[in-house]
Amino acid sequence: MTFYALGINYLRAPVEIRESFASAWEEGHALYRDISLNPGSELVLLSTCNRTEAYLYGAEEDVRTVREAFENHAGRTWPEDMTFLYRDEEAIRHIFEVAAGMKSLIPGDLHIYFQLKEAYGVAVGQDCVNTTMHRLLHTAFRAAKRVINEADLSQNNASISVRAAEVVKSRYIRARASKSGDIRREGPDAPSALIIGAGRIGKEVGEALRMLGVQRLSFTNRSEGRGREAADRYRAHYVPWEDRHAAAAQSDAIIVATSAPEPVLHCTEFASERSNTPALIIDISVPRGVEEQIGALPGIELITIDQLGKAETRTREMLQSSLENASRIVDEMISEFVSWVFLHQSLQPAIQAIAETFEAIRAQEVGKHRQRFSEADQEQLDRLTRSIVQKLLAVPVVRLKSVDPERIDFAHGVRLLQHLFLRQDCDDEELATAANIFLPDATEQEIPREDCPIDAQHSDQLLQDVERTLSDALRISSRDPDTVRHES
Repeated sequence: MTFYALGINYLRAPVEIRESFASAWEEGHALYRDISLNPGSELVLLSTCNRTEAYLYGAEEDVRTVREAFENHAGRTWPEDMTFLYRDEEAIRHIFEVAAGMKSLIPGDLHIYFQLKEAYGVAVGQDCVNTTMHRLLHTAFRAAKRVINEADLSQNNASISVRAAEVVKSRYIRARASKSGDIRREGPDAPSALIIGAGRIGKEVGEALRMLGVQRLSFTNRSEGRGREAADRYRAHYVPWEDRHAAAAQSDAIIVATSAPEPVLHCTEFASERSNTPALIIDISVPRGVEEQIGALPGIELITIDQLGKAETRTREMLQSSLENASRIVDEMISEFVSWVFLHQSLQPAIQAIAETFEAIRAQEVGKHRQRFSEADQEQLDRLTRSIVQKLLAVPVVRLKSVDPERIDFAHGVRLLQHLFLRQDCDDEELATAANIFLPDATEQEIPREDCPIDAQHSDQLLQDVERTLSDALRISSRDPDTVRHES
C-alpha cells in the first residue's frame, strides 16, 4: 500500500484540456461508483476550476483504475505530458500544499481548503475512506489552518472572485467612470455589470463588485429561484435566462461563473444583440462558459481564468517569504504524519493480536454459559460482554497509539506485545497454569503444550523484556505523565 496523488491542474494543462476532465463532475458521486479499488484501498477525488485530482492510498493497480475512470469520464485519452503522478512523501506533500493554498492559481486562496473538505465529505459518504486517509486529510486540514494563521500567505490576498471584480474595476469600469465622475454614481449612464451564474462563485463576484462600488448590477441564472435570490441579496436586477445575450450585449462588463458542461454565452446570439461599444468579459468557468469566437469580436476583451491568474498584482517574489514559512509548517506536519503511519502500521498487528485474544476469551466464556440464558438474554449478554471487552481495550490501545517511537525501543516492545498476546491452541486453564494464576473453576492441568504462547525455553528472556519495557514506560511516565496525544 502506497500513497499516490495524480491528476491534472492549471500548472500543467490549459483550461481547454482541464475542462474535459471537469465537465459534469457532480461532486464525483458517479465517478466513485465507476471505480473498483483493491480491498483496503482508500480514495478522495477533488475537482475544482483549476484541478481534477485523485488522492489514493493503495496499489499501482489502483492508480491505473483511477486513471481509466478519468479517461472514461472525459471521453479522451489521459494526457501523460500534462498530468502528474506523485508517490509516497511527495504525494503527501502535494496534498498538504493544495489544502494550504500553496498550489492555488492565486497563492493563499482559501477556497481550496473548503473545496477539499467538501470533497473529503463526499468520499466519506461513498465509503471510500478509512483510517489512513481519515488521518491524512485531517492532518492536511490542520496544516492548512497553521499556514493560514502563521504564514500570512492569505493576508491581503484575494480569491479568484475578488480578483475578477478588481479587474473589472481597474481595466474597464474605472476608465469609463473617469470620464464622468464617480464609479459609485447611479442612473442609466452608470457602469453596468452582468453576472451569469448565481452559484457560490457568482455570488462572491457580486459581493466584491458591490464592495467596489458598482451600482448597476444584474444576475442571471438557469434556475430562476437561485437567480432571484442572488439578485435580492445584492440589491441587483434579475435577468431571465433566455434574455442573457441581450443583457450581456448592453453591459459594460460580463462575468461568467457557471458549472455548465458547455458554453452558455454563444457568439451568434451575442453578436446579433450588441453594438460596437467596448465590453469586458471574464470567464471563470471550468468548463469554459463563453464561446472562444466571442473574443474576436470588435471591442471585446475576453479574459479566461488562466489569464486572470497571471494578472495578479502580488508576484511570486513578493510571496516568497510567506511561501517559505508555509513550507516549514508543511514539513513539520509531514513529519508528524509519517511518524503516525509508522506507528500505526507497526502497532496494528500487535493491537489485532490483543483484540483477537480478548475476543476469543470472551466468546469462549459466553459459549460455556450461553445455555443458562434465554435467547433474548443471550443477545443482551453478547452485547454486554463485547462492550466490556471494548472498554477494557480502549485505554491501552489509545496509550499504545500515543507512544513516541523515538522515546522507547518501539519495535522491541511491539514484538513483545505480539508474543505475549498471540493466542494459539491453549485453553484458559492451560494459560492460567502457565501464568501461575488461580482460577476457582479450574481443575488440575498438565504442563502447557509446546504450541502455547508461554514457552519455558523463552521465559527468562520474556521476563527480562517485560522488566525492561515496564522500566522504560515508568521512566517516561515520570518525566512526562501525560503522554497520550488524543487524535483529532
